[in-house]
Amino acid sequence: MLVDLHTHSTFSDGRYTPTQLVEESVAKGLTVLAITDHDSWNGVAEAQQAAARLGEGIRIIPGVELGTQYAEDSVHVLAYHVRMDYAPLLAKMKEMRHAREFRLLKMLEKLHNLGYDIEVEACDPKNRAVGRPHVAKALVAKGYFITVQEVFDALLRRGGPAYVPQPKLSPEEAVELIHGAGGIAVLAHPSELSDNTLPEKLITSFGFDGIEVYHPSADAAEQRKWLALAQKYKLLVSGGSDFHGIPDRFPKELGIFEVEWQNVAGVIQYK
Repeated sequence: MLVDLHTHSTFSDGRYTPTQLVEESVAKGLTVLAITDHDSWNGVAEAQQAAARLGEGIRIIPGVELGTQYAEDSVHVLAYHVRMDYAPLLAKMKEMRHAREFRLLKMLEKLHNLGYDIEVEACDPKNRAVGRPHVAKALVAKGYFITVQEVFDALLRRGGPAYVPQPKLSPEEAVELIHGAGGIAVLAHPSELSDNTLPEKLITSFGFDGIEVYHPSADAAEQRKWLALAQKYKLLVSGGSDFHGIPDRFPKELGIFEVEWQNVAGVIQYK
């Protein structure tokens, strides 16, 4: 049975609505789906309603992806099975989303000074977490670039001419908030960190419950490395496609990056 525990919807920087993600998941035979938007779980209820309406037996796990900073590394933390009425985490996510809006204005100013004039909606009624992908897609739509990846390479990569750091939590703060909400904290895509010794340092220092072993950024050898780390520290194992629905970003479709139910059963069955 295939599952996907890392996807993004229009409530952050994904292309598909939660309903469309559920419909596509059912079409591709997925049995479990986690919506893990950036700093927002506002799309989870819609996904759960869509799953109930379809009646196809797909399970929706409440989730969110929190952005944190550790030294020079952007460390993403996936939260699963959180109580969505937990006020401290709700307040912090709202604060982080508004910080993204101020960051957007700074990026647009830098782009203007570089000769690129675009418009990006700062916030819609669904409180999407606006980020660099929204800016990149606007630049492509305006005809300045062909693909989103070209935009990142030329302008929006870390240290790029239009890059603006995003205000973030510390990993410790994120883990504490997730635990307060009754959830589990999973270190996301460890292969994307600049130092391959950093994942072990993070999970032993900040009380992580799990690690995302299966992710498009990790090849087979790296998956074995992270699985061994999970076994060493008795961590839960997670996995997902990090699907955004962006045409030039892998995976282009749900179900292409396969995660088996039994390999991530600990996360699924936590509650």
